Amino acid sequence: MRLSHWSTSLAVILILSAGNLAEAAEPLAAVSANQLTFASQPRGIASAAQIVTITNNGAAELTISEITVAGENAADFVETNNCPLSPSTLAPKAFCELRVVFRPSASGERVATISISDNASGSPQSVALKGVATEAAPVATFAPGAVSFGRQAIGTSSAQHVIVLTNTGSAPLSISSAISLDGPAHAEFRLSRTSASCPDGGELAPGARCEIAVIFAPASEGAKNAQVTLLDNAAGNPHAVSLSGTGAAAQGAPPPSF
Repeated sequence: MRLSHWSTSLAVILILSAGNLAEAAEPLAAVSANQLTFASQPRGIASAAQIVTITNNGAAELTISEITVAGENAADFVETNNCPLSPSTLAPKAFCELRVVFRPSASGERVATISISDNASGSPQSVALKGVATEAAPVATFAPGAVSFGRQAIGTSSAQHVIVLTNTGSAPLSISSAISLDGPAHAEFRLSRTSASCPDGGELAPGARCEIAVIFAPASEGAKNAQVTLLDNAAGNPHAVSLSGTGAAAQGAPPPSF
């Protein structure tokens, strides 16, 4: 059977069209953000991660050859990712993520750039990085911020209540003197010790914590108030944690005589 001239022409057109379509299939790298800006961050402390996605919006495999961080303050930005690097590829419509953490080594504005080298048009794609670092400082954080012992029989002692002191700042917290009790009923509370007691003078490293244990031992009836006082080098010094409790007559005690 012989092909007609029309059939032959159509076959040629279809073959050429298929070839043109094959040539037109290309990857297309779409980056979700072209800049990441980090909030003020204390020097030496890592921020929460920010995420950038790379999506292959093209019709061919995207080959990523390299992802780098460069620029004046590149060391202050830590980048990790789950992107396939060459010879692996990112399929059409697939995506991967870059996670960036800002950990400044000096105060002031810090800048860098992520560069993504691939086989898509416009390579390398880039993401500008910017953050501001504040000077390192300690922060004294107490949990709980106040302690209530409730009712306690006169002449008895409560279980110890523990206050946790954490240095949530970015510089050592210097405790400059012994932790003390102050306030109108301070004599009816006393400090105790645990295996992780805070030092009476010394330093608490960033992220470190220690314990202040307190016992309530009322000598008379009624509401009692005092506070734990800490002298240190953090903003808000001196720091205080309020204490409260109620002295109650012991069960079975004879009623007062008039």
